[in-house]
Amino acid sequence: MLRPREWLPVALAILLVAVTIPLRPGGGASEAGGSNYDFYNLTNGCDREAYGTVDSFDRGRDTITTQLRQMYDAGQRRLRIGIFHQHGPDSGTVMDSSTGDLSPTDRRQLTELLAAVKAAGFQEIEVAFHPQGDDDPHNWDAMDESAYQEDWAVISHLHPLVADAGIPYRIDLLNEGMPMSNEPVLRQYAQRLWSDYTAAFGKADTVGFSMTVWIADRATQLPAVYGDNPPDLFDVHLYGDSWNGDEYSQFVQADRKMTELGYHQPWIIGETYFDDGWTADGIRRAIGATGRQVRYLTQWPLTRDRRCADVDQAPPIRYAAYGMAGF
Repeated sequence: MLRPREWLPVALAILLVAVTIPLRPGGGASEAGGSNYDFYNLTNGCDREAYGTVDSFDRGRDTITTQLRQMYDAGQRRLRIGIFHQHGPDSGTVMDSSTGDLSPTDRRQLTELLAAVKAAGFQEIEVAFHPQGDDDPHNWDAMDESAYQEDWAVISHLHPLVADAGIPYRIDLLNEGMPMSNEPVLRQYAQRLWSDYTAAFGKADTVGFSMTVWIADRATQLPAVYGDNPPDLFDVHLYGDSWNGDEYSQFVQADRKMTELGYHQPWIIGETYFDDGWTADGIRRAIGATGRQVRYLTQWPLTRDRRCADVDQAPPIRYAAYGMAGF
C-alpha cells in the first residue's frame, strides 16, 4: 500500500493522462467536432463584417492559417464554413453573387481557404449557404424567381470547387432553411431547391436544409420538402433559452417528432453556443435518453451571454467544454 505522500505522483500522472487524451464518453458524438469558422476577428467585440474567412482570406491569410492550427491543437477536427452572398457588392464577409457566381477573386479565396483547412489536418467540412438581403428567402412574401435562380446558380457553380477540395464534405443548401408549418414560401423554395439539387448532384453529399429552434414543428415539414427522398443526415441547431426551452428539451422533442414521422437519420449539431458546458451536458443527456446518433457538433461563435446580436467570439479557438463531454 502506498503511503499518503506516495499518492501524489500517481495522482498527477493520472490527471495528466486525463487532460491530454481526448475523451469520447458514452452519450457524446461518434466523431470529434469543432466550429463554424466564418470570422477571424471582431471590431469592438461585435462587428464581424470586415473579417470573413472567405471574402477576406487574402487580407487575413496568416492570421487564419495560425487560427486553424490553434483550433486543431485544441481538439477540433471538423469545421462548418459559410458562404455569405448577396445581389450586391462585397462587404468583407458577404460576397457579390449578382452574376450567379462568386467573383474570380472570391472563388480563388474559397479554394485557398479550403486548402488551408486541409493542410491544418481537419477531417471534414460542412459548407453552408447563407444568402443575404433580397436573396434570402426567409424574407420573401412570394417566390422571387430571379433571386431563386441566383441562389441556385451560386450553389451549382461552387459545388465542383467544394467537391475538388480533397476533404470529405457535406452541403447545407440554406442555413436554417427548413420551414416551419406557417412558412409556405420558404417551403416552396426548399421543395424546389431540393428537387433541382438532387437532380443535378444526388443527395449523398448534402444535409438538405438545417433546422433551427422549434425543430419539432419544422420536422413536420420534412415530408413536404423531401418527399420520399430525404437526406441521409440532418443538421439541427440547438440554442437553449427561457422561451424555447433548454438544449435537452429541444433535442428530445425534435427526436420524438422525427421518430413519430419515421425519420431515424443521424444528426449533426451544426450550431450551438460557444464552448458551453451547460449545452454540452444537456445534449449528452438527450443522446443518452433518446438513442439518437449524433455524428459531431460544431459550435457557433456566440456565447450564452449573447454579448452581441450574432457573434461575440472570434476566433473560435476554445473547445474544452465540448471536447471533455465527448464532442
